[in-house]
Amino acid sequence: MYQPFYCYQCVSNVGHAIPPGAVRSRSSSGPAMPPGVTSAASSAPNNHTRMTLEALMNAPSRELQPHLHPRKLNGALWFGIDPSVHKFIKTTWQAYYMGPWRSWKFVPDERKDKWWHTFVQNYYWEARFNDEVYYKWKAHTQTTICGKISKKKRENQKPKYISEADWTTLLEYWSTEPAIKNSKDAATYRTSNPDGKRMHKHCAGPQSFLKIEYDMMVESGLDEPPPYTELVRKTHTRDGSFIDSRAETLVLEVEEVVAQMETDSVSQTTSTAATPSRLLLNQEFLKRSKTSRGRVYGIGSVQHKDFIPTESVHASLNRSIDTDMRMSSLETNSEAVKTNVETLKSDMTELKGNVVAMKDEMKEELVATRAALFAFLEKFADSRTHAAVPTPSPPPASVPPNTTNPAQSSTPTLTKDNQAQLDKWCAAYLGEQIFYSIYEPVKVECSISVLLV
Repeated sequence: MYQPFYCYQCVSNVGHAIPPGAVRSRSSSGPAMPPGVTSAASSAPNNHTRMTLEALMNAPSRELQPHLHPRKLNGALWFGIDPSVHKFIKTTWQAYYMGPWRSWKFVPDERKDKWWHTFVQNYYWEARFNDEVYYKWKAHTQTTICGKISKKKRENQKPKYISEADWTTLLEYWSTEPAIKNSKDAATYRTSNPDGKRMHKHCAGPQSFLKIEYDMMVESGLDEPPPYTELVRKTHTRDGSFIDSRAETLVLEVEEVVAQMETDSVSQTTSTAATPSRLLLNQEFLKRSKTSRGRVYGIGSVQHKDFIPTESVHASLNRSIDTDMRMSSLETNSEAVKTNVETLKSDMTELKGNVVAMKDEMKEELVATRAALFAFLEKFADSRTHAAVPTPSPPPASVPPNTTNPAQSSTPTLTKDNQAQLDKWCAAYLGEQIFYSIYEPVKVECSISVLLV
């Protein structure tokens, strides 16, 4: 039965169809009809399949299964890193491989449905990863089917999961001229000499590049993967020497360019100075490592880590690096703002301390001024008491009429308008040292107010 919801002809076409668990938006067009079908009525069985799949995806029991997450949060698993996921996929299709199917392309859709439903029932992931999980599952299933059967073909050994009749059918097909020609063409392409730099070689063995990258991150103790140049150096060197000339050229050229960029950023303020070297290395590596088929040379399965089926591998990696650079810039700006805030808080604390100290100093000065003022008033009050006691004096001499008394003319009247004489009078009674030590405006006002009572 034709399954338009998630049956693909090859991995490269994954982005053009809706994978299981994903809901097509209303604005998108419906799935393509198979040859000979003129209406949507013939796709009615697919509705039942889709409902069954949706029921499996929404089953509460799935949350108790092992979790899948691209960043392996809280111990989650992921494709290419945890061998248990790869082993489950391989075991699933081998247990239900019942036909002369030489590749994923020839596996019936009903069989693909059962393999996928089995995987859905045994793992849990968030709905936002539906597309990515299906793409990874399909790619791993397709790769393991082709790899295992091709290996048995070269060894001329029948796999245990294929019956004698099906194996005989496969051998008959592989002996035909078209199959022989396709095999030779594929071998020629694998051993080709791109750019005159010999066939691509690495020393990673059967271990995936994604697993090697993850192990390097764990060993470093950092929360970020190593740059592509370190990964290529790890997987393409033996005893400290590169075994692949193109990988060596890429790594050395990228490291030299980034070193020059960092040197230039020291002498002039640019955005490069705030960008981590890991992102710069990855960015320059992608500029130079794109192959004629749109892939990235030298990093293996790592290029599919953040791959979105609707865009090319190279575009997906560039998008991921641009996002990381923006996040790094935001973190740098956030740290600068945080530092400025801490500095401002420190300045405000210091200012507050200065204000408190100034208030204390003013209080002390006010207390001293008040004490001096009280002493002045007490002494001034005593002097007035002594001045009020009458003392005997000789009778005044007779003064002719219309004649001014000399004593009265020599002692000016102390009034509010005669400030200089008032100061002399106060200094005579209090003493110059005490008088001039008091705050002058307070002294003058108090002297005038007392004398004018």
